[in-house]
Amino acid sequence: MSSFSSPMFRKVLPVAAPAALVLALLSVSVAFAGLVSGSLPSAGFTYTSVTDNTVNITGDGIHFKTKDSINIKTTYSRVAPSSTLLGWHYHNGPNFVTVTNGTLTLYDDACNAIDLPAGHSYVEATGQVINARVDPVKNSTLPSDQKVEWFTTRLYPMDAPDPGTVAVPPSCTP
Repeated sequence: MSSFSSPMFRKVLPVAAPAALVLALLSVSVAFAGLVSGSLPSAGFTYTSVTDNTVNITGDGIHFKTKDSINIKTTYSRVAPSSTLLGWHYHNGPNFVTVTNGTLTLYDDACNAIDLPAGHSYVEATGQVINARVDPVKNSTLPSDQKVEWFTTRLYPMDAPDPGTVAVPPSCTP
């Protein structure tokens, strides 16, 4: 008699299979909760296309097309609230910012501000001059042991530097 048909195996299997499923779901839940709560270490992941195919995604209100290979880089940032600006810059392609904790304030070169609270995203246009601040006043309800956290995904040409730095715009001193 094989061990798979033994009475002991038949008793363990109904308990072991659901227990294994629960353990797997708990593991995924813990990993997902860590991602959502921002407990990941500060890290950047770079994905580089290894093919020369072009991309053309078209749908209702969405058009995305590349002519050549591009870099796609996603970074995770954690910054303590401070009145210091993070630095004037621009990107050589579209830039997608998603805040996961706290509020990030973005400024354009005319000093217009937009607040991005947790759960909100912003798309920066190619070449848009921008700066950011993790304003202590706007993050006053954030527990002192937490930081403002966000993911940034940048798409830019293979040989282009990104981001590019710029001088402080004369029309803006937030």
